[in-house]
Amino acid sequence: MGPDQFHETRSFSASDLSIKSSSDHCHKRNSCTDMLERTSNLKNAIVKDSVPYQDSGILKRFAPGQSSGYYSRRFHPRQYHSLPHHYKLPILNGQFLKEKVRENDGIQSGYSTKLSLVVDWFKGFNSDQKNKMLMLLFNECEQPQNHLLSTLLQDKLHMSCPPNCQDFLLWLPSVLAYKILSYLDPVSLAKCSQVCKYWDSLSNSQFLWQNLMMQPTWKLSQSGHFQHLRQIKLSSEGGKKLSWKKIFADRYRLHRNWLRGQCHVRTFEGHTQGVSCVQFDETRIVSGSHDKTIKVWNIRTNSPWSVMTLVGHSGTVRCLHLMGNRLVSGSTDQTLKVWDLSVQDEWSSIACKVTMVGHTDTVRCVQMDTEKVVSGSYDNTLKIWSLKSGECSHTLRGHIAHVLCLQFHCNTLVSGSADKTIKVWSLEEFRCNATLYGHQDAVTCISFDEQRIISGSLDNNIKIWNLKSGVCLSTLDWKNSEGHTGVIRCLQANERRMVSASDDRTLKVWQLETNTGQRLLTLRNHTDGVTCLQFNDFIIVSGSYDRTVKLWDFSVC
Repeated sequence: MGPDQFHETRSFSASDLSIKSSSDHCHKRNSCTDMLERTSNLKNAIVKDSVPYQDSGILKRFAPGQSSGYYSRRFHPRQYHSLPHHYKLPILNGQFLKEKVRENDGIQSGYSTKLSLVVDWFKGFNSDQKNKMLMLLFNECEQPQNHLLSTLLQDKLHMSCPPNCQDFLLWLPSVLAYKILSYLDPVSLAKCSQVCKYWDSLSNSQFLWQNLMMQPTWKLSQSGHFQHLRQIKLSSEGGKKLSWKKIFADRYRLHRNWLRGQCHVRTFEGHTQGVSCVQFDETRIVSGSHDKTIKVWNIRTNSPWSVMTLVGHSGTVRCLHLMGNRLVSGSTDQTLKVWDLSVQDEWSSIACKVTMVGHTDTVRCVQMDTEKVVSGSYDNTLKIWSLKSGECSHTLRGHIAHVLCLQFHCNTLVSGSADKTIKVWSLEEFRCNATLYGHQDAVTCISFDEQRIISGSLDNNIKIWNLKSGVCLSTLDWKNSEGHTGVIRCLQANERRMVSASDDRTLKVWQLETNTGQRLLTLRNHTDGVTCLQFNDFIIVSGSYDRTVKLWDFSVC
């Protein structure tokens, strides 16, 4: 193979193509436009006569890193491409390119003429006409045009405006700004503090959060409200001013925990038989048991063991009522005892102060105030006792079976009995004003306020009654209301919610904002039937046949 033959069979590099095409076709440069000049080198390079190895318009070369003359298709069949294998260079036509260039020039010339005409029109419009035209043009814009407008106008929209010109609260008097913020819910008001410093100062105003706490959704009972404030004052350092926002945050968390059933459960053990009754205040829990003892537990410590044990009854302690340092208990030994639970740093006066004798059977329920004690018994009667002297002043008769529960407020007394009835009594005239029928078995627990009575029964149902008319408003059962599947042993209600407990080992929390009674949650932790409970805005205390007392704390989660 001679030098000339070698020169004819080697692959062409990009530089070779440019040199060859420039020498072979230089006479064509003056006849093409600028675009043809940029593409003529590539066009002439791929002409079939100029490239020996061209397959379907694909320009090929040999392995990189080697001299192109030493590799041939004969000895190295594998080919490498300078472009992807699926890409084919078009064979450009000079005449076609000329026509395209002329067409583009015509379009550009027509566009420039029309654009100049539109601009001239726009200059001649008045302000209103310009606004209308801009509105029409803006409606025709798509995303690229909107983006361009936002970029161009970003620095020009507020050139002559004062700082925070878009902040409507800044332009309003502070009174109006506070009035607007007062309509917000807690979450939205908290988010306002993240907008800017001015909004933060407005949204952290003390009276806004104080007003929120007074709304029915977040309002606690009167005793719970003052207890909450006392806790905040004790936890604050150096006598700092109360932060109503922080107080509301605690109350919001408490409300959320009640709805979600998030609570910390503490268990108190010590009784040797089932727990039949419980009472508590801010510092202690008092429980009575079938083991004939009364135990006092300290809430403020983590110790599960009782602080003291009261011994005096000769039978099962069936009922308790705690008020301040005074405790009254009833038992199967047919007596009531009044205890003084005063404890000081240097001395203790815990002792039984009065024993009341008069019932002829088990004392099943009891309640007291500052002057009197009211008790119900298996002897079918209710008795009213003088707290100071311990003497029975009146006996109420009307039930024809065991009296199992009672509650009184001011001059109204409501009792439930094994005769399946509920009776409403007057403590001024000492007579029965009304009898309610509806339960299919013994009425075991009662709670009432100024408008309604709530009762639980051995028929597994809870009923809500109108106090004045005596009409049953609703019935909460296991089938229609997801109620208890066992005997209802105890319940308590306040303005907003009710808590009930049953032999099915559960406690259920119900919403009472309407008289329909919607179940909010079910609490499970006892291993046997729940016999007694009491609750306030922060905790539930329950006792069970499993011999334990449990405290369900909703304020710590």
